[in-house]
This record gives sequence, structure tokens and C-alpha cells, in this order.
Amino acid sequence: MPLFMVLAASAAASVNDAPSADTVAAATAPITIEEYVAPFDPGRTGFTITTPDGIEVGFEEFALFVRPGQQLDLTASTPVRWSHEETALGDGEARLSLDWSAPDDPGHHHLVATSESGETMHLHLVVMRRREAGDDAINGYRIGEYPAEPYRGQDNYRAPEYFVEVGEGVEDIPLSPHFRLGQFLCKQESGEGPEYLVVSERLVVKLENILEAANENGWRTDGFTVMSGYRTPAYNAGLGNGRHSRHIYGGAADIFIDTDGNGVMDDLNGDGRLDRQDAAALYDLVDGMAASGHEDWRHGGLGEYGPNAYHGAFVHVDERGWRARWGRS
Repeated sequence: MPLFMVLAASAAASVNDAPSADTVAAATAPITIEEYVAPFDPGRTGFTITTPDGIEVGFEEFALFVRPGQQLDLTASTPVRWSHEETALGDGEARLSLDWSAPDDPGHHHLVATSESGETMHLHLVVMRRREAGDDAINGYRIGEYPAEPYRGQDNYRAPEYFVEVGEGVEDIPLSPHFRLGQFLCKQESGEGPEYLVVSERLVVKLENILEAANENGWRTDGFTVMSGYRTPAYNAGLGNGRHSRHIYGGAADIFIDTDGNGVMDDLNGDGRLDRQDAAALYDLVDGMAASGHEDWRHGGLGEYGPNAYHGAFVHVDERGWRARWGRS
């Protein structure tokens, strides 16, 4: 038994109960790396930064996607010192807000906010590349055709004009403490040039919240396997999926928990089988979070899928802004 589990069990016992010989031996025995599992670290900070879109970021690392030349207005919940590429911004004094002007060229910029208590938040500001109207591709990377009219008239279903350019090494940019940009790339063939995608910051926040809840539920994992993140409209059409899929807007992820690396969902319900009921367990967790009125929860779609000849069990999660459910077993 890991030491932290032994100590937790001992703390729960009455102070008048003498520990057993087995408990003493377990607590004093050397712990190997294989036996010890560190507790989950959600990577949260004691302060938050709010974006112009109203997204409240409270993580040690987070990526924001900006347009060339965009004025990015950030507001902190407590005075912080701002620095860019290790250079202090302004007079170096702690302040609540910052206006950052994105350069015209696509690329990655590193902004750090440090609170007066010494906590830091690393913001990865990614300047995107514009796709010219009517173009089927960007630099040879096929995107395909988006619906001409946004679904239900919703702004988050408008065809994106700007895309993240993913060249060599860019896929390793942290989106948040437990997710990386490369996890959300479309699986279509890319050729020799860079790939392109869009990712919703609201989806990333939602996935971090779900991951934290999964660990609180006893499923110890440092991340989800993202089976499918962004899909180009061309790739999505080839799969036969709906033309308004949240995947083509970077607002959906098909996920599962795979701690043993065998490529399929773990036995979450503990019945000794790897089947759809494991997806049902994760589905129930996410659905319960939505019903509980989680403070920074973004309502959206939730789907449950069983295994087939091509993949294991998984759940679909998105941030469309209203409740949608399907696939319930």
C-alpha cells in the first residue's frame, strides 16, 4: 500500500486505537518508485486572469489564441507583475490590467503574470494565420468548406477566419497544465508543410475541470487521451459526420482515460471488463458536473460511445453553449 494511503487510513482511525504490526511495517518500509503515486496536481493558481471573451483563467499555464494586430486586454483578480519574454512590461509594478498588442506575424509569445505572493501564471499567446475567404487550403493544407450560415445563428458556429499554424515544435505548446496543442491536431494527411487547426479555450477549461473531477472520483490520471480533437471540414465529411459538428470549430474532444497505455479506456467501473460501461461511468461524471451548476462550467454536448473494431469506448465532450445528450446505453 502506498505511504499516503497508509497515513490517510491511520488518520481516520481513533487516537485510542494502537496501530497494528502490519500498519507499522507498511508505514516504515522503503517505498519504491513503482509503488508511489503522487497526488493529482490540478495546476491552479490563487488568482485568475479574465480575457476579453470573458474566460476566467486560473491555471499555472494557459494558451490564448489571438489575431494578428489584435489588442488583448487582460484583467487579473489581484495585482500582478507582467513580463513578456523575461522582460518586465511597463514600470514593473504590480497592476490589475494589461493591454498587449499582438504582432502581425504568426507565432508563439510567452507572457508571465506574477502575483505579490510569488505565484506565476504562464500565458502562451499564439498569433494565428488568416485564411483568405474562399480558399480551400492554407499553404497547401486542405481545410475544406464550412457551412455558409452559422448553426442556430450562434456566433461560435461561424466559419473561423484564423487558424493556428503548427510547424515543427509548435505542437508541444501547453494549452493548460495537462493538455498540449498537438493532442488536438486533425488526423488527416498533412504533407510536408505545417498543419493548421483551431482550439476553443472554453473547451480546454472544461476538460481541465473534468480531469480534476475524475481524479477526485478516484480515477488517478494526469490526462485524457484525445482520440479526436479538431477536424477540418474536409476530414469530417470523409468520416460521414454532421456538417455542423463542434469538432470543425475546435470546440469538441472525444476522450478516454488510458493509464496503462493499451490504447483503450481503462476499467473505470471496476467490473473486470473493458466495455461501454466504462464510457458510461465517465459520461455520468460529466453529466453530474453539468447538473451541479459548476461555477465555471460551459454547457454543451455529451455523447457515450462503445467499442468497435476501430476504437475502444469513449465520450464526446463539447462547449456549444447548451445542453445536448446522445448515445446513452
